[in-house]
Amino acid sequence: MDLSLLQDIPRFKEWHQLQELTGGNSRERKFRLVDGNGQSCILRISQVERFHLKHQEYANLVRLEPYGLCIPKPLQFGLCNGGSHLYMLLSWIEGTTVASLLPASSEEEQFQLGIQCGQTLRGLHDLSMVRSSIPWLERYQEIEEDILKKYHHSPIRLRNETSGLDYLQTHKHLLENRPLVIKHGDFHAANLICTPSKQIGIIDFDRCMISDPYEEFAILVWTAQKHPAFARGQIAGYFHHEIPHDFFPLLTYYITVYAFEHVSWALGYGKHGIDTIQKTAEDLIDLFENYTHFQPAWYR
Repeated sequence: MDLSLLQDIPRFKEWHQLQELTGGNSRERKFRLVDGNGQSCILRISQVERFHLKHQEYANLVRLEPYGLCIPKPLQFGLCNGGSHLYMLLSWIEGTTVASLLPASSEEEQFQLGIQCGQTLRGLHDLSMVRSSIPWLERYQEIEEDILKKYHHSPIRLRNETSGLDYLQTHKHLLENRPLVIKHGDFHAANLICTPSKQIGIIDFDRCMISDPYEEFAILVWTAQKHPAFARGQIAGYFHHEIPHDFFPLLTYYITVYAFEHVSWALGYGKHGIDTIQKTAEDLIDLFENYTHFQPAWYR
């Protein structure tokens, strides 16, 4: 294992049990280690071109640290390898991913896990409320327009494209006067850790951004395909079993945008054929049965 890019990080020589981790985000290298104080840590190494994004991620963790959430503790941040890379040293969250627990869990156990994860997400959102001079409607329309532009320039046309676009066009009012939080951006079962004390920890904050808190739920569709009870539990836990009337219409909006986004993302990712990409995106829109239902099929 070549460790040359780490050697100018302060206190590098105090580290031991250094182990490179594989899988996950290919844009960075990750190492598990034990520091000079005997604390288990994760070290993340990125290209210096991502400095602004990674610094913002680190700043978000610093902001959240005083609240006692079960999230990685920020320890060090800076440049390394002669300034060509940056590093972020965080505390390690010990435990088992929720994703690995779900397959062997009963439907009721999945639901209860979902409730606990939903409560954890609500705690994160409640502690990260932000104010912005740019209304969410204006902010999100830029995101949406970029997604749809990429979709229209792609070689794929969805069978249910018209109904999806019509829903977006006629329901933009839902985006008005929305609260804003720092959303995690990748809140799914593989990024949730069930600790030995049965807390739910959250890892991988590298997609944080200012957002409507409801948008966080759009990626729940992937877990819901295999574990719908967990997905239902996450929603119930987040809202303490009292779901607001505007939640599902907004979730429908965000999942619809997500369907179009999936097309350009999957084409760029390059691991799936066009037919598979098209069917996956169409299935997301079909969850709402031509928009006769706001609740996705896995929730009803």
